[in-house]
Amino acid sequence: MVESARVRVPVGHPPAVFCTPGNRDLCERVVDHLSWSLGRVRFSTGGSGIYVRLEQSVANSDVFVICSRDDLETEVNFMLFQLLFLIDAIKAESPDRITVVLPCVEYSRQDRRFEAGESIAPKAILDMLVTSGADRFVTIDLHNQAESGFCPSNAVLDELTPEKYFAHFIRESVPHFNPEETLVCATDAGGAKRARKMADELQVGFMMADKFRSKVGDVSQVKIIADATVNPKNVIIVDDMFDTCGSLVKVVEAVHTYVPGAKIFAVGTHGYFSKDAVDKIAPFVKDKTLTWIAVSNTVSQRQTKKKFEEAGVAEYLKVVDMSRLLAGAIIRVHLGASLNLPKFRQLGPGIADPVLAEAAFVPTSQYALLATSVS
Repeated sequence: MVESARVRVPVGHPPAVFCTPGNRDLCERVVDHLSWSLGRVRFSTGGSGIYVRLEQSVANSDVFVICSRDDLETEVNFMLFQLLFLIDAIKAESPDRITVVLPCVEYSRQDRRFEAGESIAPKAILDMLVTSGADRFVTIDLHNQAESGFCPSNAVLDELTPEKYFAHFIRESVPHFNPEETLVCATDAGGAKRARKMADELQVGFMMADKFRSKVGDVSQVKIIADATVNPKNVIIVDDMFDTCGSLVKVVEAVHTYVPGAKIFAVGTHGYFSKDAVDKIAPFVKDKTLTWIAVSNTVSQRQTKKKFEEAGVAEYLKVVDMSRLLAGAIIRVHLGASLNLPKFRQLGPGIADPVLAEAAFVPTSQYALLATSVS
């Protein structure tokens, strides 16, 4: 007797997106842009520590894991172990590839050895994740461009740049924005390249803050390096992250001394605002020395918003969404397209992404064909 049955024959690698319990809002925004759904996974903690269990199959899938920090949800080291165990659980189910999306690479400031015996933390983290099963990484705005070389040779790291998104936000949020009356200011020599990119994007002038000591043993001072003939009405301070905000406050003071009549704005990709950072910023915001401060949602700003509310300056914290940038990168990685092509790099929030627009038409069903089995 001959019986026939319909079976599914894999012809590709369907996408699957998971996220750690941290910045879930960012993850949901990303999958909304993709018109996909988040994968099902269960996290729990108990006496034996962290427990992770997948609740769906990822065999032969192209898996993306988004891990973004939320200090209200969990501590950063705990988050990294959740990510590590999730990758291990996925790897055990035989996926085709695992791409880890790290909007912000943790410990990125520990990127060099100033003294013998110090660790290079970002390199150790990437090594650990690759050992666990990660094949590729996607991140936004590394603290140091050299950190891309920390990725092990058997994996790939792609860095996305946020200038287009911040520039769009600045043009809309700075009152009566005029490129001829605006300067971008780097917080130090190390951030000059980043600030110049922003200045080029906005088509404005450039200035730089620099620390120096008049003589050995003196406390360092911040001075402004700029064209003396330029008298800007707006100065936009640009940095990759705002952590304790000690440097930011000094630069704001120096810029205000240099051009007392200018409005000062601050833009940073990653907003940590640790320790007493908000207490340092609040006086400058209240007396209008600093008009507002903007960061992206690569790190969840839920805790920061509470701190700003407690300080009475909640309306001066602005958050720029990076979910569309990440979604555009994810669909291109899935389709095998490069993230370094100008067509992608030049896309901003005001420009339609034709590849992302097609993401909704990448249903899982297209990755399997119905065939007849004869027995």
